[in-house]
Amino acid sequence: MILSIDIGNSNIVIGVYDLAADNSTVVETTPRASWRLATDKQRTEDEYRLLLRQLLDEAGFCLADLEDAALCSVVAPLGEVWVRLLTHLLGKEPLVVRYGLDLGIEVAVRRPEAIGTDRIVDAVAAYHRVQDAVIVVDFGTATTFNVVDSSGSFLGGAIAPGLGTVTRALIERASALPAVELAAPPTAIGRDTVPAIQSGLVYGYVGLVEGLLRRIQDELGRPATVLATGGLGGIIAPLTSAIHTYEPWLTLAGIVEVYRRNRA
Repeated sequence: MILSIDIGNSNIVIGVYDLAADNSTVVETTPRASWRLATDKQRTEDEYRLLLRQLLDEAGFCLADLEDAALCSVVAPLGEVWVRLLTHLLGKEPLVVRYGLDLGIEVAVRRPEAIGTDRIVDAVAAYHRVQDAVIVVDFGTATTFNVVDSSGSFLGGAIAPGLGTVTRALIERASALPAVELAAPPTAIGRDTVPAIQSGLVYGYVGLVEGLLRRIQDELGRPATVLATGGLGGIIAPLTSAIHTYEPWLTLAGIVEVYRRNRA
């Protein structure tokens, strides 16, 4: 088994995966066990190492069960912390996703080395799953739209402020507005302040997603499957027919696929 770790700006998501015994190209999307931690740059290597040991123990795993690990990180200092702690625990350095590895797709942008590795693994997992033109909408601190054409070329996409980021900015800047739960109200016309805020945030964000997807599809010149992932994707995906499937573990599965291609 291997650990797949996605270090993001808001959360660190960890999954335990079994690689197929025959080393086939089929990657299971759902991990054997998974955890979502708040990203904390102040936490030390020792604290993360102890926490990981506790999580594994509570799930019925031990270090001897783990053969290796792979990770992608958009928070460079924490990426270095996790490389050190995994090397200490496993006795070898984990595979770190980066441009230049065998990805199974072409990164056809002007500066491929500058693309966030989370966007790359989303594209890897999506194209691996669909084997055709596909768009991944990843709902995190930022919402990214990642586009792969039918030949397996990652074309780039769009980056928008995340739903949680927009919500925090609104509450912080408008002191008279109350904090609200991020949930869809029953109607778009809010009859009170809280449902009015929820309508503007949630249904307004649906409009952003649908509008960008429509423009991207038009530029592609053909229909593309749309997959959603990320912690907040479960709120938006059910509210629009523009998203075909919500895959909460897509990023972790992409990391596993890059690992399989380069180390397994």
